[in-house]
Amino acid sequence: MRGINGRSKRQFLQLFTNVKRSTAYYGLSPYARSLLFELIDRYNGCNNGMIGLGVREAAYELGCCNGTVSNAMRELDDAGLARPTKVGAWRGKRATEWRLMWLRCDKTGDLPVSAWDQRRPFSEFTTQDTKVHGVGHREVVSSLHRTHRAKNSINESGLSSPDSTHVDIYQGVGGSDGGTASITDGPPKITRKSTRKNFSSSSHA
Repeated sequence: MRGINGRSKRQFLQLFTNVKRSTAYYGLSPYARSLLFELIDRYNGCNNGMIGLGVREAAYELGCCNGTVSNAMRELDDAGLARPTKVGAWRGKRATEWRLMWLRCDKTGDLPVSAWDQRRPFSEFTTQDTKVHGVGHREVVSSLHRTHRAKNSINESGLSSPDSTHVDIYQGVGGSDGGTASITDGPPKITRKSTRKNFSSSSHA
């Protein structure tokens, strides 16, 4: 492109600010955003609606697989930022033709889409986030995972921990010389020595 006095002018990619800050652009994946700029790169000022870009060429430009490009193209179409006007044919070696929706269509003459929903600025997002997290928290009196139990002689003796799992190992037949051991998953059995007198035996004495 030549400018005044035959000097070459720098080319640039143009994306309107209201489009870049829209919720439609904000919801795109990184691959879909890159694909959008590939379409903008192929716009020459008079071919909107006839911008050719196929899946294989886009996969080469983005450095990804064809399936990722297909998903990115679907994202652009669903977001309403760029839409195909003519589907390409792989065997016919004809690329899909695209239209950038915020520009006038040079193929059909349709007017551009100028109204784009704007997403919240980062300053408003951080302000609201600070207000939510600015509420003070009271000190936790007790742990949420702790179970309160009434005190009794068993609890005070420290025989077991409320959060531990009891595994009782009993020595099998044979003693310590190679005997087998059995493991039970149930709670331990606490045997208390009976203090009741045997009145039946004392009466016959």
